[in-house]
Amino acid sequence: MSTTEKKFLRLFALCLQIVFLAVTGSAQDFEANIKLAPDAPTTVQIKGKILSQKISDSNKSWSFVRSAPNAENLGERIANFNLLNAQAQAVTVKKLVPGEYLADGQAANWSYQANLQPPNPSAMAHVSWIEDEQGILMTGDLLPQFAATSNEPISAKITFELPADWKIISREKKLSNGKFFVSDVEKAIFLIGKQWREKEISVDKNALNFAIFGEWKFSDDEAFQMADEIFAEYKKLLGDVPFENARINLIHFPKEINFDRWEAETRGANVTILSSDMPFKTLSLQRLHEQLRHEIFHLWLPNSLALSGNYAWFYEGFTVYQSLRTALEMNQIRFEDFLATLEQAHFIDSRRLRKLSLVEASKNRLNTTSSTVYARGMLVAFLCDATLLKNSRGKRSITDLFRQILKLHRVSNKTVDGNTAVLNLLDSYPELRPIIKKYVLAAEKINWQTELESTGIEAQESNSAVRLQVKIKLNNQQKNLLEKLGYNNWRKSLGKSK
Repeated sequence: MSTTEKKFLRLFALCLQIVFLAVTGSAQDFEANIKLAPDAPTTVQIKGKILSQKISDSNKSWSFVRSAPNAENLGERIANFNLLNAQAQAVTVKKLVPGEYLADGQAANWSYQANLQPPNPSAMAHVSWIEDEQGILMTGDLLPQFAATSNEPISAKITFELPADWKIISREKKLSNGKFFVSDVEKAIFLIGKQWREKEISVDKNALNFAIFGEWKFSDDEAFQMADEIFAEYKKLLGDVPFENARINLIHFPKEINFDRWEAETRGANVTILSSDMPFKTLSLQRLHEQLRHEIFHLWLPNSLALSGNYAWFYEGFTVYQSLRTALEMNQIRFEDFLATLEQAHFIDSRRLRKLSLVEASKNRLNTTSSTVYARGMLVAFLCDATLLKNSRGKRSITDLFRQILKLHRVSNKTVDGNTAVLNLLDSYPELRPIIKKYVLAAEKINWQTELESTGIEAQESNSAVRLQVKIKLNNQQKNLLEKLGYNNWRKSLGKSK
């Protein structure tokens, strides 16, 4: 090997080392060590150190997440909070309220304990917890809340000290045994414990990692195959997600939780589902399909969008509707079930106590019943879908709205207000303007007789209850629209199976 070749190889190796350090070392904003307390099975001991100057004000004002969906008083989990400055000298710190602290001076190092006893079941998909040698750690609520001067995501190197026979499962970059690089602390999730079962599913360019805990009526392979099919269906419909890999975590609720209960959250590229089982296998598989259809769609909407604010009427209501349409497309439900679900949504909407517009109701979800936001949002999605199909003679549907919003506001773009972006898109379709004006921007009662005209579906209303059914006599336009909605999907399925 010539001298020139040796110099080139040394330079190349140096470049690789620099790149590695940039990714795994100097790029991180802080480092943290999370250790399971040996004498307290639901307590973790956490130590950390600030490494980056881009974190502003956080070294004097210290705070932790104090609430999450269905969970309050999370700050009370934090105990023995202590601070040190860069010279390893103690910094006096005052506790303002549980989870909020004020330091007398500059602090760079911290330590505390977090009690991770399981919260109420409705919160277990949204916060960290440990139980029976199994747990889920979400760095967003487990670590201090730092703010970057540029509003960029906060990164960290996380080291775990757990019993030797425990697994650590995560989509975050693994540096070595027990060490991970987290590019966005707010969205990182780690599964810990002994009895996780997992599989990696390849869908074109994407990897879908599925981890399961607990015993179910269905087999692991049935769950893996179902996730594969649903992910592939959405990918065909909407294109790629901006994540090289995504993760699904399916966790069985404690045994004392009744049948037919579940909670879920899709955070970044992490889908977490906490669920009880159903009495029979067919019902259990049906429920899993429903859970996966809804949560996997969130990988695209809203998690692939650079949109901010609370526009749940769209990213939840329209997601519920698309999940229903996908169930029809995949022959999981009948068209009668599709109509029955719309009837239920109308019943929930008709029982609203506060007649707020969808936009206002979404902004005030803590003071309103979220189910009414989702139900009315679902009904609006159906009306938009039917109107687009009718006006375009089946050439446009709600799918076109999803594709456009993903193209205009992909996650790599500048973040803008979600309500503004979605309303601007809907307003670009003249035929949708009356629907948005009456049912999104205002709180008018949905007029089924007017809205369903020419769709081939009719409504019979009695005492605020609506019964939807397909008309007996249909013209060609109505037949075509119903065909696009999935009315005859089951017949197509029978034809394919012959």
